[in-house]
Amino acid sequence: MRGCLRFLAGVVAIGFVMTAVLALFLTNLFAVMADREVFKESLADLDQLVVEAVPAFVAQTLEEQARERGLAPINLDEALLQESMATLLPPGWIEAQADTAVDTVYDLLEGGDLENAELTIDTTPLLDRFRGQPGLEVVDNIVTSLPPCTQPINPAELLGPNVTIPACLPPGIPTNQVTQEVHTRLVQALDSNPQLTSDFGLVRIPLFPPEQEAQNAELIQAREQLLRLQRAFTLAQDWGWLLWLLPAGCLLLIALLAVRSLSELGHWWGWPLLGTAVFVLFIAILFPAVTTFLLRQTPVDPAVVTTTLRGTMVRLVTAVTDTWLSRVYLQAGFMLVLGVVFVLLGFVTRSNRAY
Repeated sequence: MRGCLRFLAGVVAIGFVMTAVLALFLTNLFAVMADREVFKESLADLDQLVVEAVPAFVAQTLEEQARERGLAPINLDEALLQESMATLLPPGWIEAQADTAVDTVYDLLEGGDLENAELTIDTTPLLDRFRGQPGLEVVDNIVTSLPPCTQPINPAELLGPNVTIPACLPPGIPTNQVTQEVHTRLVQALDSNPQLTSDFGLVRIPLFPPEQEAQNAELIQAREQLLRLQRAFTLAQDWGWLLWLLPAGCLLLIALLAVRSLSELGHWWGWPLLGTAVFVLFIAILFPAVTTFLLRQTPVDPAVVTTTLRGTMVRLVTAVTDTWLSRVYLQAGFMLVLGVVFVLLGFVTRSNRAY
């Protein structure tokens, strides 16, 4: 009978290791994913991504426009345009908008109202700089890259009331004059936009507008996925700690089945705690190398994912895993110390009984 109980206790000890590893990994992952500050810190360097992405988008748009009109290829100096973009962006503006976006997502996940969900962007600092010299420099870089017009064209038609950036440069008109006119028209177009002027530069973008949701199947699907994610997020945040009841129950069951003395308690609790801690630390040590290898092996399309965007994605994953691993190391270390204490207790009390 005693041997049978010990065998059952051994099976429960294996169950303790499995459930403790699961609880240690998942509860810390839940805690990290629920911490919005981790994501804010990982997105703190988005300025460079925007500085590189906008010129590439402008160059692609102008090239397609020139190709459709049968014009010569453009000669856009993307490096110079990137410098102008870096001057145009107000310091810390991108980071502030990224923080707002992260807060909006987390507010929704924490039970926000999807019907009235909206993203608020403060465009005032950016528009103020665009109206001045930084905006003029950006426009000048774009205008000077335009190909010359191959056919005679009326300048009034080139820069008509519905045209902001021309498709080509008419001969005989100074480039700086075209730049000044284009910049003026762009500023006027921005200042006459009610979305930018009605609320002191605050642009409110509804995430799930009812008039579009009724006609957009993808928007409906995104809303349903967000609802499922919201329920899972709430469940993990409120009840994730219950995972620890499984290994705790295993320890209690081990004590009932096999423990008849303080020495046996030390060994039956100490070795499972010690083994779990060593196993978790081993996995945690290997995890960064495995993650880095998988990220490097993931195929990406260079035309879609730029080097900067890939770096931002890697930085985001690294920030989450580093925070998660620091919590895992701390708790696994505590479990290791506790296991050693129980094992020592088992040996010491056995020695005293023998003496």
